[in-house]
Amino acid sequence: MSALTASALRPSPNTPIRATTSNLSLRAAPPVPPANQNYEPLVKGLLQKRLISHLFPYSAAFTWATCVTSSVCMQGGVAQLGLVGTLVQPLRPSTLALTALTWGLSAVPVVVVRKRYSSATPTAATSPSQIFHTAWSKTSTFHSLVTYTCSSLALLLLRLISSYAYESDPRLSLFVKSKKHPHYLNGRLIYLLSSQLFVAFVYLLRNVLLDRFAIKWASFKQVSETQNFRLARLIAISVTLLLLASLNTTIHLVLFGLTRSIALPVIYQLPIVPKLLRPFTAHFLRGPYFFTLLGRNIGLVWTAFCLGLKTIAIWEFAEEMFDHVVAEPVTVTSTTADPALSIISGTTSTDPYFKHLAYDELAQLAKDDSAAATAKRSALFADQKYNPSMWNTLSREALVTLGKDYQLLLRRGQPEAPAAAPAPPAKPSALPSSIKQTPLLRQSVLKPSSQSPIRSAIDTLASDGTLGAAAGEAVPELFRSVLHAPPPAESEMIKRSEEEIAKIVTNVTVETKAWKMKVVEAVERNLAPKVVCEVRERVGVWWTRERVNKVVEGSVPNRRLDALVVESLSHLVCYSLTEDKYGIVQRDIPRILEAMISFLTALEQYQSELQTTYPTPTSDELAALHPKQRTEKEEVMVELARSSDVLNEVHGSLKDGLVRIVQTFGERLEAFKFPPRIAKRLQEYVDYT
Repeated sequence: MSALTASALRPSPNTPIRATTSNLSLRAAPPVPPANQNYEPLVKGLLQKRLISHLFPYSAAFTWATCVTSSVCMQGGVAQLGLVGTLVQPLRPSTLALTALTWGLSAVPVVVVRKRYSSATPTAATSPSQIFHTAWSKTSTFHSLVTYTCSSLALLLLRLISSYAYESDPRLSLFVKSKKHPHYLNGRLIYLLSSQLFVAFVYLLRNVLLDRFAIKWASFKQVSETQNFRLARLIAISVTLLLLASLNTTIHLVLFGLTRSIALPVIYQLPIVPKLLRPFTAHFLRGPYFFTLLGRNIGLVWTAFCLGLKTIAIWEFAEEMFDHVVAEPVTVTSTTADPALSIISGTTSTDPYFKHLAYDELAQLAKDDSAAATAKRSALFADQKYNPSMWNTLSREALVTLGKDYQLLLRRGQPEAPAAAPAPPAKPSALPSSIKQTPLLRQSVLKPSSQSPIRSAIDTLASDGTLGAAAGEAVPELFRSVLHAPPPAESEMIKRSEEEIAKIVTNVTVETKAWKMKVVEAVERNLAPKVVCEVRERVGVWWTRERVNKVVEGSVPNRRLDALVVESLSHLVCYSLTEDKYGIVQRDIPRILEAMISFLTALEQYQSELQTTYPTPTSDELAALHPKQRTEKEEVMVELARSSDVLNEVHGSLKDGLVRIVQTFGERLEAFKFPPRIAKRLQEYVDYT
């Protein structure tokens, strides 16, 4: 039986031999998925839901309320419509159709432009003039101007349609009703048209100066909005809109009057131009004076004011809602199977907006004491599925982010200097005298081919042929200067000519500026009143003066992101003492503490530099100054206070994070090695706690 069994188990020569299969394989662990594949699609989905469920319904409701109010006022109010007609007016098909058109032509385009060009990085500018010039170099400004202009004109068109529908004689036709002059333009319509165009320009200028396309992050330490705060915010926005509409109407009224009274008569003194304008605008020259005409058209001015206020209100409400939607924190942990992986993936995003949202959610996870948050942090610390692991990816990205902003702070917001040009290659050394150099043949080594007689004649007569060379030698030295110079000399002459032309252009530009300044000074000295000169000087100083707080903001533009990074790292390091089973986080504690202390030291040095540059005067020193100088000093003091608030956003987070880590680890920090300057500063916090 045993022999039979052995022969049965022995493989026959015809049986193929195969290796034993196994599920074990040597596969490299994948890296953490990039943000554009894991985190960003989730955030975009949530933001889309917010737009559909919050922004669009609320903006449509606000537009509906403004359209109902304007339609009721145009029909005479409650006195003409009656109580029942006023209550039915909001639900009429004409009102609903007008609301839909108004919302689609005003609120929606503004939201689309903001969604397209919003950025998490503020504009690096220290004065209103720099902000203005920087904004006009961007594509977003031109597209915004086109959007606001088209939207304001569309609302004007809807206003004209409503006037013809609700009023018997709106007097807003394109031409005046005159049989003798049928092509005279209607001044009332021109006034409304120019008013709406001016509304678009003023609103865009306000947004540019406010840097509206940069997302205004709410501080993560800010308390939740109460009902009183929302009411105060609503009142402040309403007052701002009323002031903006009033300012727009006043300035436009003055400019329109100056154009009709001064600019148009001057244009009519030009040749040819009056022949083109007279059939359409000649009646503007024969009308009454501007102030008399204003008294007759107060109703038109009120109509332009109401239309401008309605336009600005719809735009402002849509933009305020958009700012609230995009700046609100996002939570993706409930929409994904692996929350920690999604958040870590978001911290690697190249877009500052998604990076900010990811660190904001990570900070909330790092501070949470619940059992679910503990499980997520433990999974983050113990991850071995990715290479590098999730913690290594997070620590590297966080330290790189802090390092870039730290270097930017050391440069005081200035861009990084370009890399130095590489050194020219060294010249080859001369050969020793013992080695003989082989002469280089400078003639063809091939056998010359026989040329035809015609080809030989052409080569002889050519400019570089034998005949041309002989003629060049026969020309006297006096006339050789008119011949073609060799390429090096020609390039030098061209270069000298370009330099001379550049000098001429520079001199002309400087002389033109000096001439303009002389003309302005002469006009101000001889013609302009003293009050006008003072106002111009104050406006010029306000327009070009650098703000101290803006300079500081340019040094720490990502301060809120840096504060979130510090808060996230400090809490995770503290929780790693009990939740990190393998001690992975402890390897990075020296680097984290060194980065935080270096950043904190640089901020304190910057604060000391500001206090030295702008010393705070005492009350007696302020009282002894001239009123104008006192006002300037007070403005600088206000800007310094704002600068301190800007720096404290990061400074406070760094101090809190260091105290938190020192209190958690205590004497265990002696196990780590630090550079002397870091150890000295860390010892201060150990002694303090």
